[in-house]
Amino acid sequence: MQLARPFDLKDLRFEYGLDGVRLLPWPGASIPFGGAYCIVRPRSVSLHHVNSPEDEEELFVCISGKAQVVIGEESFEASQGNVFFIPRGVPHHVRNDTDTPFHFYALWWNKEIAEGYLEQRTTAEIVEPPL
Repeated sequence: MQLARPFDLKDLRFEYGLDGVRLLPWPGASIPFGGAYCIVRPRSVSLHHVNSPEDEEELFVCISGKAQVVIGEESFEASQGNVFFIPRGVPHHVRNDTDTPFHFYALWWNKEIAEGYLEQRTTAEIVEPPL
């Protein structure tokens, strides 16, 4: 099983109004959430949206730069180390009014992903990583 996955800027794709690459899950890894590295370009705004499927929740972990994370009607200052929770069904977006890119990691999950993970873990042999 692959234990590390390299990141390369050339893998970024423009979607949701930002540059991103989906890194989780990857083949052979039993992980109960999805994840993507995201970059909001300077002086831009990501897509204002509600997650789909509707029961999906999300977490943003801020890596570098500064931006505004808008969740519902509230706007929050975002900078390195900040973490934001986006509840299911709540519209959200990221606004970068600065001259530098804003980097963050997004993690998402829902009941279907969690149940699939639990089912896989109970029916498959658990493989321990080498020490």
